[in-house]
Amino acid sequence: MFWLYIGTTSELNFLDSVGVQDAFSVTYNVPTLKTEDAKKVLVQLKVFSEEDIDTAAEALNDMPIKKMYMVLEMAAQGEEGGEAEAVYSGKQTISISHFHECLQDAVRY
Repeated sequence: MFWLYIGTTSELNFLDSVGVQDAFSVTYNVPTLKTEDAKKVLVQLKVFSEEDIDTAAEALNDMPIKKMYMVLEMAAQGEEGGEAEAVYSGKQTISISHFHECLQDAVRY
């Protein structure tokens, strides 16, 4: 039997301290997203209106991709919650002001 473990962390030292780093045979350093990379992701996801993509991409400059997806998921829920399905199905887009609020919350933590 073969097991494949995939993990993401920004705390490699933590994995070592709890004794699980040896379970991973390969470690990749994934660079943070630059504005142009974030824009490519946002264009593919189609979660923002065309006029908001550049603003959102600029706000995501130098952000880890894992955190970007977390912020997008938070923002897709909408201010009242429960809007993600409409956003991901293309029926609705993420409000840029709500996105900025979610981004501020995520950066704090």
